[in-house]
Amino acid sequence: MWFVDFVLAHKSLGIEELVSFELAEYSPRAIFNRPYKNIKVFPGYAADGIEATDWAKPSIVWLDYDCGPENSAVFDDSAMVASKISPGSILMVTVNAHMGRVPNQDADGNRLTRHEGLELLLGDAAPSAEEFQHINQKNYHNVLAICLTRHIERAHRRSGRGGKFISFLNYYYKDNAPMITVGGMFVDDETEGKLNVNRCFVNSEYIGPGLYPIQVPPLTHRERISLDALLPSTDKLDEGEVLEKLGFKLDQSQLDDYAKFYKLYPSYGEVVL
Repeated sequence: MWFVDFVLAHKSLGIEELVSFELAEYSPRAIFNRPYKNIKVFPGYAADGIEATDWAKPSIVWLDYDCGPENSAVFDDSAMVASKISPGSILMVTVNAHMGRVPNQDADGNRLTRHEGLELLLGDAAPSAEEFQHINQKNYHNVLAICLTRHIERAHRRSGRGGKFISFLNYYYKDNAPMITVGGMFVDDETEGKLNVNRCFVNSEYIGPGLYPIQVPPLTHRERISLDALLPSTDKLDEGEVLEKLGFKLDQSQLDDYAKFYKLYPSYGEVVL
């Protein structure tokens, strides 16, 4: 309902054709809240919207779920897009990576191992015990990301459309629940050549085939200003210096994380009308 990503896409990237898939019962509210009239709201399931979309032109697609793989739409919709999308297109999929969503019992109440629970959810996209001997809370987000990425690659390959999927938009963060985003670009020879000489693709520290952890400490506006005055710096932010400046302690890991992301840290304000 907020359309923040659409505003960025339109204002910063100049994208004119924008489509949002919204469940039918929410679509009237989405239409009311859309910030630009060139945002088309498709009322219905994402699968229906994907089927109805003309994929002839390159697209940027973000399938944003708050559920985990227990909802079959996550893997089904991702595969459907991968089988239809054009070269030069980007696909990103965000999904809940809490391991508690993996079933530990079957329909008859029989206990399942984590591998069996994932096989029940993912079918042939499930991880093998040979590759991942143990699945636990520490590595589950990586396991899920690998399974989803391979599923996208397989769906594109089976479509017979040629080219390949290059995975490089992969992130892990916690927003109440652990979340992952996996993504990349579908390329043919021409678009792969352009991608490989793109400065952002070649030089950015924030992209790559593995999950990049986003861990930013929550800070007030005043705290941010104080830390920003110490950056950029070739040396690490010093705990003692920060303690003296702020009057309270921040862990070194928090300071390191902030120094890494300070240029990307979002700003918020409150206006009383």
